[in-house]
Amino acid sequence: MPGGSPKRPEPTFDGWSPRTEASVWLGLGLLGVGVVWFAVRAVEIDRSLDAASRQRASAGPPDAPPPPPAPDAGAEPHLALAWTVGAPGEPAEPLASVRRAAEELLARRLPHGPRRGAVIRAVAEAARAPEAPRVLALDVRAAGQPEARFYRLDDDATGRLVDEDGRGPVPNPWQAPLATLRRTSPFNPKRMHPVLHRVRPHEGTDYGAPSGTPVYAALEGSVSWVGPHGGHGNWVAIQHDNGVETGYAHLSRFAAGLKRGDHVATHQVVGYVGSTGRSTGPHLHFSASRNGVYFDAETLLAMRLQELPADQRDAFRTEKGELDRELDDIGDPLPAASRPGGGDEPASPANDSVSQPRAAASGARRQRR
Repeated sequence: MPGGSPKRPEPTFDGWSPRTEASVWLGLGLLGVGVVWFAVRAVEIDRSLDAASRQRASAGPPDAPPPPPAPDAGAEPHLALAWTVGAPGEPAEPLASVRRAAEELLARRLPHGPRRGAVIRAVAEAARAPEAPRVLALDVRAAGQPEARFYRLDDDATGRLVDEDGRGPVPNPWQAPLATLRRTSPFNPKRMHPVLHRVRPHEGTDYGAPSGTPVYAALEGSVSWVGPHGGHGNWVAIQHDNGVETGYAHLSRFAAGLKRGDHVATHQVVGYVGSTGRSTGPHLHFSASRNGVYFDAETLLAMRLQELPADQRDAFRTEKGELDRELDDIGDPLPAASRPGGGDEPASPANDSVSQPRAAASGARRQRR
């Protein structure tokens, strides 16, 4: 219409203009994008927190020490202990059986057994104690004597020990007449007699032992005397096939049923320690003669040594080094005085120092020869 008012745009979207409608749609789009972004971030944060929580839980307390490394699968746990020979008391098993086994081994290896007051350190297999303890290495320290170390060479019942130079004892058919030899008086052709108080030949070796201790035949043979025999008191004599006759004097009593002419085996009980005859206290007078002439009976029991065969020396040196390290780690025996905590607490049992069973650091040990 000429001269009329301009034409108004047609309203849309319930009265919104196209520009307004476009702005609304743009805003809605941006809002959707923001919602999606926040949702994705929330999932990522939740996953990160969960992973951190699991990591902290597996790490343990902040002050906890790192777990110890697992021992080698073939490593053998060992018992290590130290004690003083003759100290009072007895440790609990399995340590008591290890100590007894160690002293029995040393009694066969040392001329007169471990000296009273000597400090002994031992390494043994824990798995075999207390039923059949197997001692692997021994360290012996006695006043006035150099330190000595011994190492078990084989698995048999005798438990052969070699020294630090790899020398082992040559098998000897003669065996000790007592389980433990504690010499109190040696063979001496010019000894002052303790009862008669004049010089009289001491034609045997005296070993102190409690009354009633079993006395063994040093070698198989035939009983040539059993009964009273002057200053010998109750005496047993055994004639051996090699021409030697051994005598066992001052016995408290004889083995049941033993009579002259009986054949006895090596290490068979022939009597029991006593103090009959001319004697100042319970002991065994052990003598040896050939054709009526007495000689030092200890020469029969003397140990002869021989070096390991060449093909065994390298293996021995390697294992010796491992056992030496374990022996060096064993502390001194606990003092005999009462422990901290009061005078009513008993003194250290058997004066033992003990370390708990541990895995051998070097891994599986080789089978001994």
